[in-house]
Amino acid sequence: MDDVAKLAIDAYQESLNYLKILEKALEKRSKFNNDLLYGLAVMCFEKQFVGLIAHHGFMAAHHMPLALYKDAHQYEPALTPEMKDTARLVGKFESICSLDGFGYKTPTDEELKKMIRGMLEINKLIATRIVLI
Repeated sequence: MDDVAKLAIDAYQESLNYLKILEKALEKRSKFNNDLLYGLAVMCFEKQFVGLIAHHGFMAAHHMPLALYKDAHQYEPALTPEMKDTARLVGKFESICSLDGFGYKTPTDEELKKMIRGMLEINKLIATRIVLI
């Protein structure tokens, strides 16, 4: 297995670990606050897309949510506009690469739930592409 194929599998597996925690937050009130859940959501989203892009034999050029979506969409036309909306939502609460950035904001419970549901849909697509060993 080459390094990029290994990256695809490793990143996707890591995203599943984050997603498992996030999915529990949909079922019942989490013991984690929204800042921590949002951090997990960002990591999950990033790992999902790094894995998907690597699955197609490429490396992610950027790691901001919308840039990851745009990179992946070049190789994966099955990505939907709703998945792009999830990318926008995930990226909405941080502006670490912006000169006039506002820093970090905390998403509401409903915004987090919407992110998680979006990432579950993204996972359904990725699960058809990346086979875990």
